[in-house]
Amino acid sequence: MSPITAFIIHGYTASPQANWFPWLAARLEEQGIQTRVLAMPDPQAPEPAAWDAHLAASIGEADGHTLLVGHSLGCISALRYLHQHPPLSDLGGLLLVSGFDEPLATLPELTPFVAQPLPLAHIRARVPRCALIASTDDAIVPPSFSLALAQRLQAPLHPIAQGGHFLDREGFTELPLAYELLMEMAGAIRAAAKIPQAS
Repeated sequence: MSPITAFIIHGYTASPQANWFPWLAARLEEQGIQTRVLAMPDPQAPEPAAWDAHLAASIGEADGHTLLVGHSLGCISALRYLHQHPPLSDLGGLLLVSGFDEPLATLPELTPFVAQPLPLAHIRARVPRCALIASTDDAIVPPSFSLALAQRLQAPLHPIAQGGHFLDREGFTELPLAYELLMEMAGAIRAAAKIPQAS
């Protein structure tokens, strides 16, 4: 039986060591979930083709035991991956934190990632477990953008008051809600596949 594997995709100017990614990875590993925080190429000047290729090479073929976690630019990158590489079976789960799929006035340099609209309904059809987290005072990704993405994905949005952009410099070196939502998804995967819970 395949173990559950989680891939965490950081955003613009970030790294695997930034924000709440190491904390979340450690917590998931404690629960028997193999976790990788991917080091995305040239995060200071990201290029869609390079990020697409890196995700394809790092994740390979996703399936029902795969969890994808994106933060900010990592969200649209995860959706681009799912569009370009549909999972072999329904994806195990998708969690998007501070997600967007339209141009940001604050970061016009990221517009190439959203220049072509994605078929979100088609993607969502292969993702039975999907959730979004957004802050009510995000100055980088407007909360309305995350809400619109959640509506287009027909997925629940979990708001957090005064979360900013969930950055370490804003005090976010942990994100318990992300852990809780992922553990719910993992529990559903294990129940469906009869995988024992980690002790």
